[in-house]
Amino acid sequence: MKKTLIVYNICGIAKDNTHLYPTFMESIKKQYDTFNGNLKVIVSGCMMKSHTMPKLKQQFPEFDYIHVNDKLTVNITFNNAVLKAIEKYGEFDNYAYQAADAWLGDNSLEDMTNTMMNNPVIGLYSAQIDHDSCYAYGLKLGGGRHGIDDERARYEMFKDGTDYVVPVGRACAAHFNIYSNELFKFYGRCCPDIFASYCTESVFSFIVAAIKKQWWISKDNIIKHFPSMDSPSAGFKPTEKNRKKGFWDHALFDDSLMGVFDNQHARSIGLGYEECQNVVVHDDSQFDNNKFCINEQLKNYIKDNLYVSKHKFDYDKINCEFV
Repeated sequence: MKKTLIVYNICGIAKDNTHLYPTFMESIKKQYDTFNGNLKVIVSGCMMKSHTMPKLKQQFPEFDYIHVNDKLTVNITFNNAVLKAIEKYGEFDNYAYQAADAWLGDNSLEDMTNTMMNNPVIGLYSAQIDHDSCYAYGLKLGGGRHGIDDERARYEMFKDGTDYVVPVGRACAAHFNIYSNELFKFYGRCCPDIFASYCTESVFSFIVAAIKKQWWISKDNIIKHFPSMDSPSAGFKPTEKNRKKGFWDHALFDDSLMGVFDNQHARSIGLGYEECQNVVVHDDSQFDNNKFCINEQLKNYIKDNLYVSKHKFDYDKINCEFV
């Protein structure tokens, strides 16, 4: 029997959206009706108002709740929720990240997790997004103009009637992602966490290719997105210094990200970064026709450099608790 975790990620740093979350959580609750397996849901809240979690727990007592008292990025709070869930319930087959402003609606978690089970080549599976998808810009389809050509890009992605396999070096906005347990077990966490804001998605194709997996986007499941509901990059918006360097160079733990991506070794083993802006373009000779990395070095480099080391940040010391 398959075992799936959904983490619904909310944030109270900039806004109080306590009254909005139940609409999104109700669509998660409906997944219990059709899910054939063991489904757990964690609502992960970062610096929430004192009334938020109690109100949500009263309305949805079947969910677990983690309140994070430290100001942290959503990459970290999501990873933290996964780690805490595993401590409590053991490993899962897959781990779903749901942004606060992504509404599942009538989409089927059952369908998406079955696709992953039937296609073990998938390391990361994303639902489509109705808008703010960056399909044209990040995937370089449909004409490539940000926003304007997204619908043309969507047509090109699914014109053959199947899910879309993201090419190495391409990316898009991903507001509902399902990570495989194989990916989690190799890297020790799901989401790369060295970023303060922006551009995490630009490395997704590399984290899967490095372990000989692929990133797929669902043809049939389209999530409705309500952009910026909790405020984008709340608590971690780029500074003027970041704006001058470029939004893509906003490191959480260091002065710059470029030491990780723009060096001879990283380039030689196939790593790229934010290729929609041609920041660091990968060496295509390091990947085969299946979009798999042909060397064994890339996965270890990613594990050591795109996932923060314990001496820089210790997840065990996060100030959080189940409520």
